[in-house]
Amino acid sequence: MSEISKRLVVSSDLEKNLIFQNLLKMEEPIVLELGGFHCPGHVKHYENDSILLHMQAPLKMDIKGSVRANFIFHNNYHYFDATAFKKDDTHIRLLLPEKIYKNILRAHDRIDVMNHVFMRFRILIHSERKELSDSSRLDERILMQEVSKPEPGVDRMLAAIRRLVADFAQNFQVKVFKEGELLSLDERILRQSGQIFLIYDSFEDSIEARRQFEQNVLSIGDAYDFLIHTGETRKSAESKLLDLLQQKRNALVFSECLIPLKLEGEVVGYVRLYNDTEYHRSIKSAFALRTAKYGAALVEALVKYDYFTLESGDGFDVPIVNMSAGGLLFKLDGSSLKQYLILRTTLMMTIQCASRLIKANGIIHRIDKIRSEFGVKFFVINEADSHFIDDVVHGRAML
Repeated sequence: MSEISKRLVVSSDLEKNLIFQNLLKMEEPIVLELGGFHCPGHVKHYENDSILLHMQAPLKMDIKGSVRANFIFHNNYHYFDATAFKKDDTHIRLLLPEKIYKNILRAHDRIDVMNHVFMRFRILIHSERKELSDSSRLDERILMQEVSKPEPGVDRMLAAIRRLVADFAQNFQVKVFKEGELLSLDERILRQSGQIFLIYDSFEDSIEARRQFEQNVLSIGDAYDFLIHTGETRKSAESKLLDLLQQKRNALVFSECLIPLKLEGEVVGYVRLYNDTEYHRSIKSAFALRTAKYGAALVEALVKYDYFTLESGDGFDVPIVNMSAGGLLFKLDGSSLKQYLILRTTLMMTIQCASRLIKANGIIHRIDKIRSEFGVKFFVINEADSHFIDDVVHGRAML
């Protein structure tokens, strides 16, 4: 096949508009090649002559002149060189060139490595940043800026959360569960249900009234139904919850809320908000649901510091089916981790070849549920490792 037939050129403003409007709508990444690394960003704003990218991670390096950018559109690899201007650490403006090239063939050739190359990975969870990162509240923006860093300032994040909840909660605490520890009744309900447990008013709440209609929020009445559903007798459930309310009243707790901190679907701790009888103000469901987003950002920050371990297992036991300089396909049979792997899940991977250990970050872009296979695109990989994989594919190096 000739070089001309391999490549097509996008030059019309109409087609460029179609491409970038779709990338903006679908939140598909555009990857910049900067300093030997692949740095993904998403289109935040598009004009006829430029696009504004919001980068997935802050960029501390200076950016001058032309950069190479690439993206996937309609299953075709597109790339172009553009003049770049750094607006701030998380925003880059690209001046669109006259021509964008697309390669009908794959961007990278692959090599089958089944039973020869294995890996293990950690899931890099990401909090829902879109709503909060553009918030009018300074502390919400600070929270999202910190969590996007490779080494977030956890103390600064906790201070921001404390200020954010101060409008509706007198006290703020964070607890992470320890293995084998005994749990109180409200902690057990929180951990087993995975839902927010809200005592709206300890002096007025009862098992018959004030059930919540908000998803993921349990009132005392909802907790009563939950305990019965898990096997408690009605008499036992009622007695335990009435004792719990009495304990809160004795401690002068007027309103209290436990908000689960979740990791891979499991409750690993909680944020506790409460007001005493002197403050005399109830915590509302809407406030609790918003605080849950702050908690998700906090868990993400703790994961980056290896506070929690997210591994697929001991050793390099996840088989890679094939790989290229741009990504890989791996197989994951019979693992509970499959339930957490959805499209756009980000992975931190350690790939064990016979002659080399490769570390890379990638995003899941394709899932074959029948074969239990997951396609990953690299977005952070050392340039030397990328060249090594390409040399293996083309027979210039051995695995």
